[in-house]
Amino acid sequence: MKKLSNKIPHFSLYKFSFLVAIGVALFEYFVPAYTYHLVWLVLIFFFLLTLASLYIIEKVTRKKADNFLAIYFTAMIGRLFISIIFAAIFILTDRANVFNFAINFLVLYLLFLGFEIYGILTNLRLHFKKGSRDE
Repeated sequence: MKKLSNKIPHFSLYKFSFLVAIGVALFEYFVPAYTYHLVWLVLIFFFLLTLASLYIIEKVTRKKADNFLAIYFTAMIGRLFISIIFAAIFILTDRANVFNFAINFLVLYLLFLGFEIYGILTNLRLHFKKGSRDE
């Protein structure tokens, strides 16, 4: 019988997002003065953006497996621009809470970016080990 993590695509993203959500809840409870009032919306945005990015990378890589790095970096740049647009909208519409938004946004952006980089490095390590045994 297959493990649950093998049946659900991107299960590690769900686990990571759950842990980040617990961290956000604790931060919101213990330090509410530095928590942006719509931090949950920002968290959902990064979850969906990362999920879409992984999905697109996976679909395009199936068609063009030899060009993985170009696909990955294109998705990362697209993700950066979408994040900048999202942040600009929030900063322009809620100027009273710019500091809290900026700190919360940057922390969540870096956490999800770190998750994506960790996942890529883990996958590349597996492919590198597999390739070195075949030679």
